[in-house]
Amino acid sequence: MVSTGLSLGSLPPEIGQLKKLRVLFVYRNRLTEVPAELAACTQLEVLSLANNQLSSLPESLCSLTRLKKLNLSHNNIAYLPACIGSMKALVFLHLSCNRLENLPENIRSLEELKILIVEGNSLHSLPKALCSLPRLELLNLDFNDIKDVPQELFHLSRLQRLAVHPLDKGLHLVHNPLQKPVREALEGGGLSMLFSYLRAGGGAY
Repeated sequence: MVSTGLSLGSLPPEIGQLKKLRVLFVYRNRLTEVPAELAACTQLEVLSLANNQLSSLPESLCSLTRLKKLNLSHNNIAYLPACIGSMKALVFLHLSCNRLENLPENIRSLEELKILIVEGNSLHSLPKALCSLPRLELLNLDFNDIKDVPQELFHLSRLQRLAVHPLDKGLHLVHNPLQKPVREALEGGGLSMLFSYLRAGGGAY
């Protein structure tokens, strides 16, 4: 189901009657909230709510346990909705251009996550829990306020290089006010040098 660019101000609660709905695109509208009834669409696998005016999601969406791709980019989200921690099938989570200042510890429950995009927020630091995502292949942290990284970051072994282009796999970390040791490690030898530095005991915490 696709409803994009229609200037929708809301979704009808009747959407919950679409029990077999698997894909829902509602980006580029004027949504300020998502109806709790969407939680009844438990077969949903792809959900895009990008380019709206959302500040949160209803906790009832914790029932969307089959969701694999979630796009919440270009909204007004300041705190990652707790219900996302229940979406354990997620492989793709797009949160760019919001108002996030941190990522919660419950992000560790997203063990299938391969792509996490959080560029263009106001992240000051990264939780250790982020380093517990064994399948992460693309982590985009560009354009934030990150000064240091957790020492455990080197556990993300599927991040194999510093990435430049937005869709490249690897670690994206440009346009952050990184402290000198981290910055020098990256400049001296890229991601492998940073991971060596962290293994030796460097990094935050």
